Amino acid sequence: MMLILLFLLFTFPVTVTAEEHGQHRGSSFSGEYGSGGGTSFTLSGEHRNGRITGFQIYEQCGGIIHGIQFQYAHNWSDLHGYKGGLRHEILLKSDERITQVLGKYYSTYIQQLIFVTNRGRIFTFGQPAGYSFNASPHYRGGFLSYISGHHNRYGLTGIGFHWNEPKLTKP
Repeated sequence: MMLILLFLLFTFPVTVTAEEHGQHRGSSFSGEYGSGGGTSFTLSGEHRNGRITGFQIYEQCGGIIHGIQFQYAHNWSDLHGYKGGLRHEILLKSDERITQVLGKYYSTYIQQLIFVTNRGRIFTFGQPAGYSFNASPHYRGGFLSYISGHHNRYGLTGIGFHWNEPKLTKP
């Protein structure tokens, strides 16, 4: 009898998920990509100020990603990495979210970052050299909430992406 119960238990599992109760799926994480040496950082607390409305990337001309900074609502986070080289500032539209980040890393540094938004805009920084990564949320409709990673005095050595997952509603 016990053997039959065990068989049924493992053959027909019953799973109750948060999604079935209309609760948040939570968040997901992609990364960390790169060597990860140096000083660690996170923008974890910043995302409580509002959604990402812009970002700045500092890149070496023809080379590595020196630094990164995000704007939440109207407030800029601290710069992580090195403030040098070419500075690019991107401001997102009011209904725009970052839905995918691709890139490359090689040796010590992040070489390239490519941000893709739900509005179909693509922003490319750095050079396409090294090992590729493709970071995206686990669920459709998710978007970038904040980043974490490592940097040294010359640039980003590692980067990870924390995604906000959409809330499910019952049909």
